Amino acid sequence: MAQTIPIYIQGDVTTSATILNGSEVAAVAITTGSGGAVSSGLLWGVHGELSSTAGQVTVRAYNDASKTRELYSVTLDFSGGDTQASDLMSSAIPMFEAPYFTVEGGATSAGKTIDVNFYIQALRF
Repeated sequence: MAQTIPIYIQGDVTTSATILNGSEVAAVAITTGSGGAVSSGLLWGVHGELSSTAGQVTVRAYNDASKTRELYSVTLDFSGGDTQASDLMSSAIPMFEAPYFTVEGGATSAGKTIDVNFYIQALRF
């Protein structure tokens, strides 16, 4: 029996719009290393790098630009003096159409930007 090796999609690091206090920024497509939108995959998590320390940022992934269905939501905490944080789930979330993401902050993270990179595995059909 042949062994199956997972294939991961090279996701782009995307800089958010300026983080808002208590509301999401406009949804942005999750893109690949080739610059096009990810068409499908298994979402395993996210890495974020805040422009400066302090605060929390909620990152959400949706099934489309209209935010019809929330697929994933995590709050990354930068209050410990770190500018980088990650979340890696124990089980992946399947995505069958081009996903989009938003960010939302609180009073401490508002006005900053965050570089976001999603961990995505290719789907095999």
